[in-house]
Amino acid sequence: MTRPDFAIISALLVALLVSTTACTQGTVVVAVPAKAGAVDGKTENSDAFLWRLFTEFTAPVSKGSPSPVVFETWASDADTFSTDPHFPKAGEPMKLHASVLEAVKTLKPNESLRDPHVAATIDVDCKPPGGAAVGGFPASGTPLPCIAEQVARNRPEFDYIVKNNLNTQTGLAAAYAKSFKVDMPTESIAIKGDWIPLPALLQWIPQLGDIGNIKKLYHTVTVKNIEYAIVSMHVASRQNPNWVWGTFEHQMNPGRCDYIGCFDTFGAQIPAVPPNKKAYNTQYGSCPKTEQLKSLMAKADLSPVWENYCLKSTEVDFTAADGTPYVLGNSVIEGIVGNGTIAASSCIACHYYASFGSNGQPTASAVAILPFNPTGNPIPGVLNGSLQFGFSWGVLLAPK
Repeated sequence: MTRPDFAIISALLVALLVSTTACTQGTVVVAVPAKAGAVDGKTENSDAFLWRLFTEFTAPVSKGSPSPVVFETWASDADTFSTDPHFPKAGEPMKLHASVLEAVKTLKPNESLRDPHVAATIDVDCKPPGGAAVGGFPASGTPLPCIAEQVARNRPEFDYIVKNNLNTQTGLAAAYAKSFKVDMPTESIAIKGDWIPLPALLQWIPQLGDIGNIKKLYHTVTVKNIEYAIVSMHVASRQNPNWVWGTFEHQMNPGRCDYIGCFDTFGAQIPAVPPNKKAYNTQYGSCPKTEQLKSLMAKADLSPVWENYCLKSTEVDFTAADGTPYVLGNSVIEGIVGNGTIAASSCIACHYYASFGSNGQPTASAVAILPFNPTGNPIPGVLNGSLQFGFSWGVLLAPK
């Protein structure tokens, strides 16, 4: 059995167990949805904190023009992990690529992301997702439906990586040799966004009606003459030592609250939406905003389209107080693209293992943990011979 095959079977078993497991003693809960928690130096919880950040990085760069917004001007993986890194200048086009997580999870034994044929599968703007059937995403059509990924880091995180020579394997190997502790500035923010070409989005969600309606409901961007709409977004802030994690989805995403539900104590008038246990990939309706969030959005001069995006939940701990693992997954980023299971995904647990060894590359044991969708407290031994890379898996792309 290959590692990807075993990983798929393992993920399916975990997903089966996550809801409940019957036993002679009763029902054993093996994971619970992540909920809002404390944020260092703040009186507000993680839901309110990430919504405030959201209104800052989705704000238009120039008043009076809805695009570009702030996060579209941040550094990509290609900008950062390069022998010639640079922070984008005004007007530079946004960079899109295929999912790195999907590529890692489908690696064959002894393969690396740096193998030319593997790297070529990432270095494309948009790619049909491996888990299309899981989310009811179309697998055929003209043009072929695909999903593109964007990873963006703000200036504080970019500068820290580059100034400490952590952008190449040579620099990372030198950092390892002197036991350098990677600790990003508290101002650091990283974003992973999934974008879909408008014709594919219309094919996936026919009730949108037409392209014109999509433009009224979604934030869009044109890259290489193709217009994309953003449908999902992971956000990570270094405000906590283990970072503050959150995931957002467009309200029209089919099955956006499936498996684990949706929870927002700050921005949603309905703070808890239970999962539909009778049908998958159905619509959950809109997520009407609270007056306090509307006020923040208005103050930041956000385009009205951003009111159609919902916070699914936030995560600041590995487990609940009783030790039960927290889970948080996105219906697109994990469910469709990442070949994972929403109910067996954890932002904080996955990124904990982002690391590098003596040669400036992640060790085999660290990379091998990814297909297993780690949840709960860190597993002893996985990072033996490794130094953590500030909860950022961009280290996988550091060049020689």
